[in-house]
Amino acid sequence: MNTMATSTFTTRINSDLKAELERIARADKRSASFIANQAIENLVEERRATRELVELGLQLIEQGAPTIQPEDIHAWMLSDDDSAPFPAGRANS
Repeated sequence: MNTMATSTFTTRINSDLKAELERIARADKRSASFIANQAIENLVEERRATRELVELGLQLIEQGAPTIQPEDIHAWMLSDDDSAPFPAGRANS
């Protein structure tokens, strides 16, 4: 079995949050530490992926990829028409 090295990480959390974490851990038959570690892993992965997507988007813009104006996206998102076409991108100069 391949196990990863671990280290101790101490933090303060809200008492109600800690109680909820412990309730979830009991229900899952896991330790609160295990559940917290999973949550931190998920957060770190989500933030890493978001950062990579932002960096890629910036690179594409620098290379002249088409972009969609914020007002076009907002209008599309707020439209009452569920069949409204997605806004077309505009070439960058």
